Amino acid sequence: MATNEAANKDPIEFLGRPNAELGDAEICIVPLPFEGTVSYGSGTAAGPAGIIAASTQVELWDDELNFGLESLRYFTAAAIHPESNEAADAYLNRVEAGVRDLSGNDRLVIGIGGEHSLTPPLVYAAAQNSNDLSGLTIVQIDAHTDLRDTYEGTPQSHACAMRRLTERGAKVIAIGIRAMSQPEDEYEKSVGLIDIYRAQALAENPELEQTLLTQLRDLTGNAYLTVDIDGLDPSMCPGTGTPEPGGLGWWQTLRIVRAVLRENRSRNLIGCDLVETVPQPGTQINEFTAARLLAKIIAYAKAPGQ
Repeated sequence: MATNEAANKDPIEFLGRPNAELGDAEICIVPLPFEGTVSYGSGTAAGPAGIIAASTQVELWDDELNFGLESLRYFTAAAIHPESNEAADAYLNRVEAGVRDLSGNDRLVIGIGGEHSLTPPLVYAAAQNSNDLSGLTIVQIDAHTDLRDTYEGTPQSHACAMRRLTERGAKVIAIGIRAMSQPEDEYEKSVGLIDIYRAQALAENPELEQTLLTQLRDLTGNAYLTVDIDGLDPSMCPGTGTPEPGGLGWWQTLRIVRAVLRENRSRNLIGCDLVETVPQPGTQINEFTAARLLAKIIAYAKAPGQ
């Protein structure tokens, strides 16, 4: 287990690991405490700090892979905080610029949110040409498709994240979906860039999961993984902005993440994020689930062998 000594430090580094020099780091963690467009439950701004604190209690030995997470070099960046009365688009532009400065040297940059509106600037920062994403596949774990053109008056809403990316040509594999609007359904069918694996269909048809896993293992080109924690069953993450019953199970989620990050070494992973965790009073289940999933993502992406 990561040491409690790290839990008493300010700031706390991810997994309790001391910061390497940025130029030497293999993993860069970027806390993004933003909830500027939340539309139901609030509190995602507290997610990054809660997840990083919980990560100090995650075992560093991955017994599935026989791999020690402490063997990697980490850099936990300073949080990019919104300024007082800062507009959402201005903040998201600062995120894009700040994360671009942290990228490079085959470093895996992981954004921790915060709300899902953070994903487009994280992708733009990681992409070689942010205006043309036609060579990129977004693997999205989520309860919602996030394909609205605008929501509550803004195109930067968390409900519009995948729409902004597909408009620039990105392909999306959306997994765990169980809530979408009719206009989103019509857009998905018209654009020809989105494969949706609904949570109910995955639960009722084991063969469909095998189809999904094969697709993930066969991905080529650039890939980006975005995990909205509400894609998981709410028993594991009851604190999230817009919870939906009937999500992905833990082992099912790991099979999906493992397929794209470990069982497929032909794709080029350009980045990753985990968003929408809301810490709740009296329990750490939300932030610990998120921290544990991030540790598995890192292990699948960076452990040697296959």
